[in-house]
Amino acid sequence: MNLEQTFSRIAFYQVLLGILTFCYAEANPGMLLIAGSLVVLSRYVSEGPWGRPLPWWIINMLAVVATTWMFSRFLLDNPNMIVTMGHFTMALQVLLMFTRKSNREYGQVLLLSLLQMIGASVLSVSIIYGLMLGVYCILAMLTVLIFHLKSSSDRVYEANRTAAADKNRVTRPKQVTGKGFYWQFRSATAIMMIGCAIIAVMVFILVPRSPDASLAADATDGLGPRQVGFSQQVRLDGPPIAQGSKEPVMNLRVELNGQPQMYRSWLLRGAALDTYDPESHTWKRSQQVSGTDRRIRMQSSGLSLAQVPNDRLMLDARITLRQIGHRNLFTILPVTHFHSDSIRSVIFSNEDQQLSAGSTVMGAVIYDISWPFAGGQDEVERYQELGEPNETGGPVDRDNSDFRPEVYARGWTIQAGRIASLANEVLEKAGLQRDPMQPYTSEDDRIVQALATYLRDPEHYRYELGGNRHFGSEEPTIDFLFEHRTGHCELFASALAAMTRSIGMQSRVVTGFRASEYNQIGGYYVVRQSDAHAWVEVNLGPGQGWHSYDATPAGTTVHLKQPDRTWKIVLREAYEYMEFGWIRSVVAYDVSTRHALLSGIMQKLRSLFYSEDNFVGQSYQFVKNLPTAWELDKVNTGKVLGSAAVALIITVLLIRSIITRRRRVAVLKLTGLSTDQKLNLVRQLSFYVDMIDLLTDHGYPRSNTQNPRDFALGLINRHPQDMQPVLTLTDIFYRVRFGGVTLDTEQRKQVREHLRQLQHNLSNPQTV
Repeated sequence: MNLEQTFSRIAFYQVLLGILTFCYAEANPGMLLIAGSLVVLSRYVSEGPWGRPLPWWIINMLAVVATTWMFSRFLLDNPNMIVTMGHFTMALQVLLMFTRKSNREYGQVLLLSLLQMIGASVLSVSIIYGLMLGVYCILAMLTVLIFHLKSSSDRVYEANRTAAADKNRVTRPKQVTGKGFYWQFRSATAIMMIGCAIIAVMVFILVPRSPDASLAADATDGLGPRQVGFSQQVRLDGPPIAQGSKEPVMNLRVELNGQPQMYRSWLLRGAALDTYDPESHTWKRSQQVSGTDRRIRMQSSGLSLAQVPNDRLMLDARITLRQIGHRNLFTILPVTHFHSDSIRSVIFSNEDQQLSAGSTVMGAVIYDISWPFAGGQDEVERYQELGEPNETGGPVDRDNSDFRPEVYARGWTIQAGRIASLANEVLEKAGLQRDPMQPYTSEDDRIVQALATYLRDPEHYRYELGGNRHFGSEEPTIDFLFEHRTGHCELFASALAAMTRSIGMQSRVVTGFRASEYNQIGGYYVVRQSDAHAWVEVNLGPGQGWHSYDATPAGTTVHLKQPDRTWKIVLREAYEYMEFGWIRSVVAYDVSTRHALLSGIMQKLRSLFYSEDNFVGQSYQFVKNLPTAWELDKVNTGKVLGSAAVALIITVLLIRSIITRRRRVAVLKLTGLSTDQKLNLVRQLSFYVDMIDLLTDHGYPRSNTQNPRDFALGLINRHPQDMQPVLTLTDIFYRVRFGGVTLDTEQRKQVREHLRQLQHNLSNPQTV
């Protein structure tokens, strides 16, 4: 296989790998099937034994179509920019693969493939993508090196054709390789890869990820798959939010006094929805509440968002969002403390305790939260009202003049009497009753529990995770409560909110995730897209605040029992643990992670050097104690510095001598001789190396293919008067190198005289 065929094949593999990686990052197998099949087909259409590349007019026409498609999408559909540009570059690559490719077309294809990989890095944080990117980088570096060789070969071929009388008889040059060429090429490639890897690692360690991601946020705005099952609104006649994939969304590690909490269920709230729109059948966050948002700058010690008694136990959690693409942060009610090195500011409201990042953050985010724990009870004790946060960032630019706490999250208008009758009927059977004119009562917690228990009873309602269902003219909540009695978690939450509101209570629908899948290997919970959930928060009044209640049947949404440890589960947990390590240590690498990493390295180095249990530590202590052991600490500092300077000069001179000797051995081609022969001939023939250097400096370099005599005779023919010393010195070289002659003092003097004469002639030439 010649050089051109080798490059063509490796470039084909690079393009194919780039398309595969981008489609994996986008999670688009359909695009992979189409683009990958076309690229494979191009291999046979344009480069096979019967290859016939497409005419350029067809390629240009299709490129115009692709460009028009891209701009029309931006103008009409407002799509994701990274995905659209990735599809556009993919289309251009496919078109170029069907052309007759010169070096220009190959360069364009490789550049488009590189741009596509850069876009893919914004779309995915998976460890599999990281491995594919590593393979792509290695393949790309090899492609560039071979492309350089091919370009040089093409230039020589074109030069030969230009100079030849009969261009048809000129053949492509064959690469001429010397001894060890392939080893040298592979070694150079390996050294370049290792060097690039070292530089990349150093840059990665020294430069943590920036929390600013406005450009990336704008680029990925509207990316559907990144909604990860969570929605900031609940549309009751739409598909259920829990109907997501098994892709992990976040990892949750919960501790109580440093001890991990496992095999429980945690509700991670993301959005609090206090208003229901009967026309669109949608729960939303009201503008009155969003007007109370406050922007808070992140402090070095974190943010205190609520006041709790000092004697209360606190639960601590570290949350790793794998990739969000929006502002919502997931917490557990009531979050009292928040800290993150990846976020510079947050937006927080005391009214609904909704927390979000100050700006859209792309990629992985790690943050810590704390909330009070009440003696191991299933429900966390709520301490409200929340204290005012440290509003160092000032208010968000929103109007909060219309907010009225007395009517917040109250009232239900759709068949309110019918729903209130159902709620009172349930309470009567439980031996409870409630005056709807009272804002709070001491029995409110038991009342909500009774209503939630009624909804969870399979004899009354059945959970079904299906697609969206046509409700006809009936409102979805009414249809669920009185007609079909089947639905997903959003309908259960809406029903509980409607029932509590109908009897005078404050309640809101909350969307987020339920965390219950525990990874034993990593010691954390894995939260997936399919774990998206909706529940209700009810205000129990002063001193207690908002409590979470889940009316969805627990058996259908959460499995708290430890699963059987089959080999499939173990492998899945091991993969999850590796990917979590990749997300936490690489994708979400921030200032705190860098500090921990560098501190760990320094601690290990200290333990290595200061411990006397290993050879390194013993050697370090020996050198450290030398001044005291030899009483060098009593020596004058100036003498010590002077001695060190002398030692440094001697070392430099020794290294220079070694380098000079190795160079002279290479110039004189003495590599095949013994060490003693090399040393003797280098001393004897140093004059010849000086002559070659002198001639090279004056524009007369010696070619590697010329022997010394041919080189000297060539110079004599061109400059007979000036170059006579060259012929004389060359004769002396032959007598010493091959005749066994040893130069005496007089002969060395004559050699120096010939060198001076040559230098004079070169500086004052008599012939041109």
